[in-house]
Amino acid sequence: MTPAKLNPVTTSLSDIQSRLLEILTPQTIIIGHSVDSDLAALKTTHPFIIDTSLLYPHPRGRPMKSSLKWLAQKYLSREIQKGHGATGHDSVEDARACLDLVKLKCEKGPKWGTQEATVESIFKRLERASAHRSELGKTGAIIDHGAPEKNFGQMADHCVGCSTDEEIVAGVKRAVLGDEDGACIPGGGVKFSWARLRELDIIRGWRGDNRHAPQDDEINGSEPSVTALAEAVARTSAHIEAIHAQLPPCTLLIVYSGTGDPREMARLQERHRKFKREYQTKKWDEIAEKWTDREEQQLKEACRKAREGSQPRDSVFGSIRPLYFASVCDKIGITASSDHSAEVPLRTQAHFTEKSTEIYKSME
Repeated sequence: MTPAKLNPVTTSLSDIQSRLLEILTPQTIIIGHSVDSDLAALKTTHPFIIDTSLLYPHPRGRPMKSSLKWLAQKYLSREIQKGHGATGHDSVEDARACLDLVKLKCEKGPKWGTQEATVESIFKRLERASAHRSELGKTGAIIDHGAPEKNFGQMADHCVGCSTDEEIVAGVKRAVLGDEDGACIPGGGVKFSWARLRELDIIRGWRGDNRHAPQDDEINGSEPSVTALAEAVARTSAHIEAIHAQLPPCTLLIVYSGTGDPREMARLQERHRKFKREYQTKKWDEIAEKWTDREEQQLKEACRKAREGSQPRDSVFGSIRPLYFASVCDKIGITASSDHSAEVPLRTQAHFTEKSTEIYKSME
């Protein structure tokens, strides 16, 4: 759309609104994709709307939305909007895709096209867990950096957003024991809590998500010193000790490692996103970012390495296998029982740092 094309146009917004009122009735059902944006532009509203962006929710939850192009490709095996941005969208093509997606939803059922159709969140599973039919399901909480309610925490009963690992420890206490005044989490806490300590990620430059792609100089940047890394491990150990100490009796504490280094994966994913943006708006010979089978294979390999998790050389705790966990506990002064739980005696920060440094140097 250019000013030259709009200059001869005399139709106003009020003209469009009047025309719509002639077509629509209060009982009309409007079907579309992200219809809220269209209605906002028209400065109008309507009582009956079927929006495919809500019928087929994004795998990572709201407020993110899947594109109509992606939905048509995944569920209808249909390619739409192939003009690469040069000719704009075909409104008839988009409308037919929306209508077919709605028909498919009606045929397959309400869970079709949702994450629940293939994967059930652990929090949803807990809601169904009860010893007797008269009892309510078990409650759960997620304690994580940032705003966990916007992602996978949307299924949890309670979400506690934090900015440091110290706040994570305090958040676990809230979730397990409940708020003193019962303002948010009732007394007695929840039955299941999931939390993530991220200081080791942060000190290495591992952001752990694909929304913040590091630059090349960050990928090839220097790693933290052994002393700095050992101090971070010591603090993480102290945080695990603090969590363990505040748990009620008969509580099962599971400690496991996260992903491996995600930086190369994030860099390649950002390149792929850039390529797709250019592919939709430019001609083939004008695309600056190239994406071939070579880059595709590199991305798959980077994803595989990231999914493998931390290896013994990458983390003092390795992948937290029980036997390896016991040997590490023994080296830093923690007594591990046969069921792999650990009793942590009071130690100074210097003790943890010294022992962690020795272990990390022995792995090099």
